[in-house]
Amino acid sequence: MAVPKIIGLDIGSSSVKMVEIDRSKRGYELQYVGMAPLLDGSITDKVIKSSSALSVAIGGLHKNSKSKTRNVAFSLAGRSVIVKQVTMSSMSDAQLEKQIDMEAEPYIPFDIKDVNLDFYIMGDRPEKEGTMDVVLVAAKKDFISEYLGLVQSMNLTPVVVDVDPFALEVMYEFSYPNVQEEVVALVNVGASTINVNILKSGASQYTKDLPVGGDSVTREIMRFFDVDYERAENIKRGSQMDGVNPRNLRKIFQRSVDHFVSELQKILDFFSTNVSYDPIQKIFLSGGASAIYGLTSAMESELNIPVELVDPFRSLRINEKAFDLDYLHQIGPSMAVAVGLALRDEKDKQV
Repeated sequence: MAVPKIIGLDIGSSSVKMVEIDRSKRGYELQYVGMAPLLDGSITDKVIKSSSALSVAIGGLHKNSKSKTRNVAFSLAGRSVIVKQVTMSSMSDAQLEKQIDMEAEPYIPFDIKDVNLDFYIMGDRPEKEGTMDVVLVAAKKDFISEYLGLVQSMNLTPVVVDVDPFALEVMYEFSYPNVQEEVVALVNVGASTINVNILKSGASQYTKDLPVGGDSVTREIMRFFDVDYERAENIKRGSQMDGVNPRNLRKIFQRSVDHFVSELQKILDFFSTNVSYDPIQKIFLSGGASAIYGLTSAMESELNIPVELVDPFRSLRINEKAFDLDYLHQIGPSMAVAVGLALRDEKDKQV
């Protein structure tokens, strides 16, 4: 029996991505992939500023998909979402469910009444008898309501509400089954946020969001070359280069890349000092801003860790008559979260 399909909807700060995957006895097959840019300012710090712009983008993608599926999985990120690994007294899943508010309150920087809570028990800590590691996820209720309202207004049904780092984890588990024994860092560089999820043997060990991203590069290009947002985005991607001094552009890229790598180094240092002594063997890089000039090589050089751009389509069946493989390869890193969301199951818990 085929599993009911879910549309993966990644609502970013600069674009909306949509993916649909057909699941059957023949395997998992890519059904639809689409991306729609957003007007500057439609979303600021992950807060919706223009519902109408998002409605146009989402509605256009769903219409283009010609899908009869209305079940949607979307994800959250930003300052209104907290993902934190903590140590608690050992207890069962059912026990923690009953007292999650009390147990989580010391770790959540919001009023506990104002958030939706979820958790994942990672397992007991051998070095501390009677304790266990738990991943807590908290999202402000009003923040969730904004996104739920937007999706429902499109006559779509939200069946899973995820967070970006865990959507990436689902994508990785499916797409890279042969390297799950390694310690790897999934680094997703979006327009306004960098998500980091460090996995060991396929299980999340540490997650962190950084409030920086590719949009800072766009803003710097706008300021330096005195151009509007759309032109700056095109310059960042290597088009509309008339009148742009390549040397000045490389300097802008270099400053931003140095900052990204420096912030990432702090996270990796914290992980190796406080979480695990196991060295990180590889970084899988994704996100729309992962293609920023010099980012991959700078990460490899400065962090001394191999870096690979993610290919979220590598384990999917793809009809070459329906999809341009070169195009899928080009946009692959940008679609990583959306693919992870499309792989979710409606039985998965919501934030």
